[in-house]
Amino acid sequence: MPDLDVNALLSAKEAAAYAGVTVAAVCKWRERGHLPVATDEQGNEIRDKQGRPRYRLLDGAKAENATKRRGEQMARGITRRDPEQRLAA
Repeated sequence: MPDLDVNALLSAKEAAAYAGVTVAAVCKWRERGHLPVATDEQGNEIRDKQGRPRYRLLDGAKAENATKRRGEQMARGITRRDPEQRLAA
């Protein structure tokens, strides 16, 4: 099996497929600052011929892991009350 290139440049669709999420999730990660657009040596964003951003595989994996951890933390903070308590509140 060939080595995985963590610096491979991916489209949003490809990044979503690797992370097991939707393209919309990848776009939200970018909007929220969790997933940077790949840059070249001069710091310029790397985009395809249509101007769509490219993402590094490693950055996509980091964004997916970070959002997963945040979701798990939020889920742990949710307190479940039984239905009788909710009616009394």
